[in-house]
Amino acid sequence: MAPPDDKIIKSPAIYTFFLILLLISAIALGYSVIKPFINTIVISVVLSGIFYPLSRKICLRVGGRPGVGAFLTVLIIVFAIIIPAVVFFFGLIGQGVDSVSAINEWLRTTDFSKFFNSEHYNSYLHWIEQKFPFLEISSSDIQARILEISRSFGQAMLTSGTWLAGNMASLVAHFLIMIFLVFSFLKDGDRFIDRLRYLSPLRLEQEDFIIESLRKVSKSVLFGSLFIAVLQGVVGGIGLAIAGIPALFWGTMMSFASLIPVLGTGLIWMPATIYLLIIGKLKVAIFLLLWCGILVTGIDTVLRPLIVREASRVSTIYVFLAILGGINAFGPLGILYGPLILSFLMVMLHIYGVEFQDVLTHKS
Repeated sequence: MAPPDDKIIKSPAIYTFFLILLLISAIALGYSVIKPFINTIVISVVLSGIFYPLSRKICLRVGGRPGVGAFLTVLIIVFAIIIPAVVFFFGLIGQGVDSVSAINEWLRTTDFSKFFNSEHYNSYLHWIEQKFPFLEISSSDIQARILEISRSFGQAMLTSGTWLAGNMASLVAHFLIMIFLVFSFLKDGDRFIDRLRYLSPLRLEQEDFIIESLRKVSKSVLFGSLFIAVLQGVVGGIGLAIAGIPALFWGTMMSFASLIPVLGTGLIWMPATIYLLIIGKLKVAIFLLLWCGILVTGIDTVLRPLIVREASRVSTIYVFLAILGGINAFGPLGILYGPLILSFLMVMLHIYGVEFQDVLTHKS
């Protein structure tokens, strides 16, 4: 017996269930296909969102041709940001290995017992031991622990360099895919967003709020925190270079340290100052102390609110936890993913609070 042709007799519930099942299956299969490129897609979306206003301005300057505007914007991204960043990163690994090797050699050949037993510093160490009896300070323990940390860090740098060399073909492929995606998003960004709006069941004002909030908060975190971190690393690196310390590597470490609340860049320039004091360069140590204490620290306290006003509304602890948790969950890309995910969480909590405010305010 042939099935009936009249589709009206089909159950709406079965139709809806079957349609949703097919949709979920299609999404799962699609995710399995694009899974190797998820990180590349996310980075492309973020770069496109950041440079989309620039692309629109260039488009207006070239006669309203979005393809030309997107192409020129991609050239700016590649030659002004990506290529210098790659060159910088390879130089960073080389200088990092050399710096760690030099530190290891200095730790092995330096007699720390003379330093700790000197009359000038012995009184300070004795005071620390009295006030903090749980701290066991001895030259051999400190030297051994620092040497162990330095060796571990050097091994990590060598491992990173080996991984980059072994995966160069894959990195180039992902780079080309990212460039193509950024071009497509910049060229047809409006159509992508309109399509997402059409597929979304949320109200128009909720969609606008999600997009605008993510854009503002992400820009605030990326430019207000990461840009300030890079700026502190550059200024600190200049001071370190003048003091005779490898600036590329330790300036970068200062950038990462600036994301840590309270201690910040002091985790780098304070030990560097102590090192200069130990080797007898008193004037250089005083210079580095003043340079970093005034200029590097002043960047965070003075320039941050001026560069990005929204950044002053984002807690430093929030940024630190977002980046640290992101790195723990996603690796190095967690620097980007952590703030984005927490920003999305805050946006959805706000929408939830607004949508159900009557229930939340009248509950007993």
